[in-house]
Amino acid sequence: MMGEKLRMNKKERVMTTLDHVEPDFVPMTEMSIDPPHLEAITQTRLTGETSLQTQVSADRGAEMSKVATIVLAYRKLGFELIPCDLSAPDGWSSQRNPGGTMTDEWGRVLSYDSRCKAWVPTDSIFATSEDFERFPFPDPYATGRTFAIEEMKKKIGEEMALAAFIRDPFAHAWEMFKITNFIRWFYEKPKFIRQVIERITDFNVEMIKQAADAKVDLIISGGDYSEKRGPLVPVRFFKDVIFPNLRRQVEAAHKAGLKFIKHSDGNLNPIVDDLANIVDGLHSLDPTAGMNIGDAKLRYGDRLILIGNVAVDNLCRKTKEEIVEETKECLKRAAPGGGYILSSSNSWYTGAKLENCLAMVDAGRKYGAYPINVP
Repeated sequence: MMGEKLRMNKKERVMTTLDHVEPDFVPMTEMSIDPPHLEAITQTRLTGETSLQTQVSADRGAEMSKVATIVLAYRKLGFELIPCDLSAPDGWSSQRNPGGTMTDEWGRVLSYDSRCKAWVPTDSIFATSEDFERFPFPDPYATGRTFAIEEMKKKIGEEMALAAFIRDPFAHAWEMFKITNFIRWFYEKPKFIRQVIERITDFNVEMIKQAADAKVDLIISGGDYSEKRGPLVPVRFFKDVIFPNLRRQVEAAHKAGLKFIKHSDGNLNPIVDDLANIVDGLHSLDPTAGMNIGDAKLRYGDRLILIGNVAVDNLCRKTKEEIVEETKECLKRAAPGGGYILSSSNSWYTGAKLENCLAMVDAGRKYGAYPINVP
């Protein structure tokens, strides 16, 4: 029987896991890897401008270079699942602002972080809700949005499982407006906030259809619902607005034959029961916010694919030996029975020690064989 399992390739390993069946080894991935780590792993240099959360232009040459570097890194690491962001539409370019910032397609003002070697959202063009009403909302039917996904699919074929990475409408909205404006308008103009989330959901449903046409294997929705103390807004708003729109996206994925994984940092405990009835899986199960992957396995292991949860804080601060022990604990608690993918609790930030990240990968290979028997 073990001989049969050992013949699995990387994609088979992931697809078996998504069906809550034990593969030969626990598959591994990261939602993203910051540019300095990508360059160190591949011994290459990224060309053009990169961004951590948004596309800065439709520079297809730079995008192809980034895709090639990501694929090379994931191959070197032996990862089985590779996520890919949507692309900016053909011919689009961000607006360059005085002071060296730029504005992206969604109205987020980006600043360059020289340490991360990427553009990151730091401000917003929306000072009032009326600014959004005048804003040219991104066209979901504009050509070129799956350029990077298609390019990545060409490179990996059936070698790895490919996930389309989309932004959650709730998180997208508070990123666009900045959290301070979002919370103020949430209380002062709840109908407006609801309409914004519904409009972004419409956009995402179309993106899920396009990603499915580009032959992805699953959908991952990024963006936080919570911080360490709990959900960012009252639970009632999740039940009334966020979850119905989340369900619409999940239904679009299911209609295309795709599983839907929700990423969120923070303490999800007040809403995890609801999430377990909507999505197919969860990442990151943030251990620094009280999310216990062992408890999640016991309560939801037959329903939810679990991805995580070696703490990113520990990847920054702890020793390789401590990371190995933490990885072993994740495997012991979450891997038996299948339905588990090993990763950090978020991504490989620039501040994480690369030697710790690699120690996690090595431990995953050493102790992740099924049947799980971690010492």
